[in-house]
Amino acid sequence: MQFVGKKGIAVFVLLVLCLVGIGFGSGLLVGRQFPAHRFERFGETVYLFDPTTGKICNPFKNPNAPANPIDKVLGETDSNGFQIVKPDTNYPPPCGK
Repeated sequence: MQFVGKKGIAVFVLLVLCLVGIGFGSGLLVGRQFPAHRFERFGETVYLFDPTTGKICNPFKNPNAPANPIDKVLGETDSNGFQIVKPDTNYPPPCGK
């Protein structure tokens, strides 16, 4: 296809504008699905605050560390047979999850 004359140039410009509009629009849609996160320091603690979600996360926790399934099922007991209650180690979650 040859772009000859004023009609050809108009078709070419229209085609380029449509492609730019589609590219820009798809970038906006992807940005809404996967927003960029920015983390701020949460007071004097080691935790980070994500203002886009309003959540606190731990930057030093490994998100891929496997949990011990036996501890979840059996738990630990003291010398009297009472179950030892441990603090929740899943809070705050690791950053990026």
